[in-house]
Amino acid sequence: MAIQLNAEQKYISKIFGDKTIYKIPPYQRAYSWRKDECEELFDDLANAFLNNTEEGYFLGNIILSTSVKDEFEVIDGQQRLTTVSMLLKVLYGFDKSNETLKSTIWVLDDRSREKQKQRVETNIFIEDDHNSFRNVLSDDYEYKKPDNLQNNFYNNIFYIYEKVYEFSKKYDICKFVDFILYKVSMLPIYTEGNDTSATREKALKIFETTNNRGMALDDSDIFKSMLYYMANRKEEGNNFIDLWKSFDEQCNILDDSKDNKIKLRIFRIYSYIIRGQEGIKSVEIGLREFFNKMEYSPFKKKTYKEIFNDLNNILSAIKLFENIKKSNKEISKWFQLLDLYSNMYPKDTMIVYLTKNNLDIGGKAELFAKNLVRDCYAKGATSTIKFDMYGLIVKIMYDENIESKKYDDLNFEYFGMLYKGFGLLGAYLNKDQKAIYPYEMIRIRDVVKNFKTSDYSSFDYIGNIIPSNITTKYINDASDIKVLDLVDIVEKRELWGEIEHKNRVDMLRDRYELFFKGQI
Repeated sequence: MAIQLNAEQKYISKIFGDKTIYKIPPYQRAYSWRKDECEELFDDLANAFLNNTEEGYFLGNIILSTSVKDEFEVIDGQQRLTTVSMLLKVLYGFDKSNETLKSTIWVLDDRSREKQKQRVETNIFIEDDHNSFRNVLSDDYEYKKPDNLQNNFYNNIFYIYEKVYEFSKKYDICKFVDFILYKVSMLPIYTEGNDTSATREKALKIFETTNNRGMALDDSDIFKSMLYYMANRKEEGNNFIDLWKSFDEQCNILDDSKDNKIKLRIFRIYSYIIRGQEGIKSVEIGLREFFNKMEYSPFKKKTYKEIFNDLNNILSAIKLFENIKKSNKEISKWFQLLDLYSNMYPKDTMIVYLTKNNLDIGGKAELFAKNLVRDCYAKGATSTIKFDMYGLIVKIMYDENIESKKYDDLNFEYFGMLYKGFGLLGAYLNKDQKAIYPYEMIRIRDVVKNFKTSDYSSFDYIGNIIPSNITTKYINDASDIKVLDLVDIVEKRELWGEIEHKNRVDMLRDRYELFFKGQI
């Protein structure tokens, strides 16, 4: 049977009718809808019921694939299908005699009318997701304010219950149920064929195309689905799940928000590495276009296992950077300064260097990091630094000799967006200064209480800012201070005046000039 594309708008009673099962595949993201999305969904349905009963309400498209009768793999639309299932479950509590409503939540035995299966099943590899979803759809689930505020299933179904309960006080809930069943529709778009892999591939292509045209979807989810497809073609879907789960867990350790930013950054750095290998120095294109369409995309040249290996190498380099940044090694100074630059390009270039050089942080890496700081800070806070980084990445990938430039006649008065970086750099250019972490930036005026000069009130100007390992209010003496320049200031704080400040400014200016000339 050739792969067929089908699309037919259906009401909820038909979407969740007959023996139809919707399976959310392992590669999908976790259930992520929160109160705001649930509120919008319910309010839209309620307003349509009250104001446009005959016209009904359209819930949007869902993209599916199937190679087994009555079983559909959900490519796109899992958030809506899951949330609608919970709404139907809540409504069933208010309309227990409605067999049609009951059958939208569970597939029922034709004769006994006993429940056989959930209509919507989640198989993603986050165990908490499918356990929680099963729990909220169970007969004995109690609608109460959840203890686990991080669980979207428990939070959302309780919120939906509260909304339905309040709604039922004012309006006929049975009529509202009928409206949901027979006037609310969706448009299933699904591919159908005997070959599961080919059918899924076709649906994924529709999914990618649809989302490329403006529907909100994270790029990392697109790439995850592509990798899953590559693995599934080799009948290695379970192996993919293990690899992605490990990768995802390590990313979450680095990114507590779990919002996929670290994954997107890894894919971005991956694109830099590929561009460097290809000798590309031109402006970047979108990640999705890069990995989907470019002839040198690893998705066209490598196996999914090789891609995972590359991604994990980049992840290891990021972890190393973050760990070293917080240590007391000499290279830590330069990593901190790269971290304080106004954009990610220099930092990501360092990650590329570490990845290419097998995480070696020896003398060459330290010199590279130091020179990278010099070159970036000499240019000031600018997005155009990216073009320098593109060229530098090419040199890294081709093992070319990299030399730092020497910079004369730079202005070291006003630092703008780089004030934190220059403040830390000034301290680290003291040859006896050790790396410190954590630190905060404090103003001279907050340490030297009797020094009253308005010109020195802001952070942005030379001499005004200095790093400290201790918050200002705890700086009573020099005994716990690890920043040598700050020790000198604290020891002179009672006598600090215009002359002392001018001497500090001159000292910093001399340090900066020597550094940017490549003499220290």
